[in-house]
Amino acid sequence: MQKFRRIPQHAALALLLVWPGAAGAELQSEPIPNVVTLSVPYPQTYAMVHDFAFGSLIDSSFSLVDIETRRFKGMLSAGQFATLNHSVARGEFYVGETIHSRGVRGERGDFVAVYDFANLALQADIELPPRRANTVVNLGNSAVTADDRFLLVFNQNPGTSVTVIDLDSRAVASEIPAPGCALVYPDEAGGFVMLCGDGRLLAVTLDEAGTEAGRWSSEPFNDIDNDPLSEKAAKVGGAWHFVSYGGEVQPIDVSGDTPRILGRWWLTSAEERAANWRPAGWHWTAGHDSGRLWVGMTPDGYEGSHKDPAPEAWLFDTGSGERLARFELRVPGLSFAATRGEEPKLLAVNIAGQLDIYDGSTGEWLRAVGSLGETPFMVHAIQ
Repeated sequence: MQKFRRIPQHAALALLLVWPGAAGAELQSEPIPNVVTLSVPYPQTYAMVHDFAFGSLIDSSFSLVDIETRRFKGMLSAGQFATLNHSVARGEFYVGETIHSRGVRGERGDFVAVYDFANLALQADIELPPRRANTVVNLGNSAVTADDRFLLVFNQNPGTSVTVIDLDSRAVASEIPAPGCALVYPDEAGGFVMLCGDGRLLAVTLDEAGTEAGRWSSEPFNDIDNDPLSEKAAKVGGAWHFVSYGGEVQPIDVSGDTPRILGRWWLTSAEERAANWRPAGWHWTAGHDSGRLWVGMTPDGYEGSHKDPAPEAWLFDTGSGERLARFELRVPGLSFAATRGEEPKLLAVNIAGQLDIYDGSTGEWLRAVGSLGETPFMVHAIQ
């Protein structure tokens, strides 16, 4: 075996002195500030991953990544229990956050921070009533209306209401009381619907000023005591698809003036239900306007297994209720989203803290994006 000899210090110094460029070569100073502008509109390959930061809840963040190139594009910082929404038409992100004047104590402040797409630069801070719901990552905590006019923020402190923000004036337009109802799901007409604790659906319409123009309530349809609908819904075309903890899909058509509670269908066969296949994950659904719905699934389910990571994702045709494919995930998944376009990709934040990218039709694993923070918990497709 060849042996390597240590070079004496004086010899090493001599090498440095005679090696061209070794001494005297200086790094060029970088200009400060050095801001790179992102191309707008974004490609369909951009996604935001939410690092909830369980170890330091007052300091969460959102990482913008390109799922095709696996390149990190930028980051938005946020306070505790943050939410993220965006408007492609306006080219803006909306980050809901709660802070305290002494970090973990002191006077509470609730805000929506507005950032632009091109520079991820702060455009406005909109102050809210100090009662926005502080919950672990939940897509239903806030939403942009279908006409991109208003941002809706769900409040719970302890009564429930919705703050409506005018995105033109960047100011609070109204606060709408919604006792016993929770979360916000936009309809197609510029209003929203909410799930209520008595098993009903509440629908609220808004006028041009962002104040309540009317409301409608359904008859009870959600079996709260036996198999309630989870709030982890996905919008497919003009209908929200809620899935019960047992695996039954409840579509709600919000394309018209009044919501329509449509017929239910099962994710599972009778044999699969006997084996306790159930939906699972943190946000276990993803939808696509072509009529496709992906749901994270786990076998041997039990009461509480809906929070378990999902080892599989199942793909369904929402028109027929037919299962189109069944994917075994590379690493069990927590939260799911789907990109747009004719060939959607299924995005899955996994339990290893990575973002997995799959072919949305075949389930073929394509690549993963890592280094997304301490506890990445949610993914948002940006389109």
